[in-house]
Amino acid sequence: MNIFLLLILIAIVAYFLLRGRTTGLQQIPTDHLPDTFIVLDLETTGLDADRHEIIEIAAIRYRKGTTNHQTSQALVKPSKKVPKKITEITGITQEMVDAKGEALADVMRELMAFVGNGRLVTFNADFDMAFLHAATSQLGRPAISNPVSCALKMARRAWPKRRSFRLRDLASDGQFAGSTAHRALEDARCALIVYSAAVAELKAVA
Repeated sequence: MNIFLLLILIAIVAYFLLRGRTTGLQQIPTDHLPDTFIVLDLETTGLDADRHEIIEIAAIRYRKGTTNHQTSQALVKPSKKVPKKITEITGITQEMVDAKGEALADVMRELMAFVGNGRLVTFNADFDMAFLHAATSQLGRPAISNPVSCALKMARRAWPKRRSFRLRDLASDGQFAGSTAHRALEDARCALIVYSAAVAELKAVA
């Protein structure tokens, strides 16, 4: 009888765990979210904005009250070859940027038209904004002055006892399901989940 009761208990726990895994982003309260904001993500040829280049930019324009959010995504053709290590991480090959990559000036012009004056959200704002500021400076464009929120910093404030603050680990709590490739649009969707959940937890936008 004890074994039978134990099996029932395990089944009940498993049910609620699985149920929790199907809640999805729509279950995150949106009361404290801005009515609209833009989530950005970049893929680059390295970590140094002074030496490395952007090879992909993606953005999602979030609007409260709808699940249909506009997206923008473009590959950027760098002046140097895409490093093999970056291809292994992102799946972005030299052949891809040669065939579909656009000039940085064109991509930045399209991006800023998409973004407008809205709040920008990135997972690691220090990293992404450094590359965007370097790009605007290189192109002689006005500096980006939009308000910026960092989903990573907000996550650390919201859940200080977490062991992992990797984007995919954080987003998995919101049951993000997507490809395994480290691509800009997929990462932007992850960042949207993390940001939304952190705002709900903190009850504030930062």
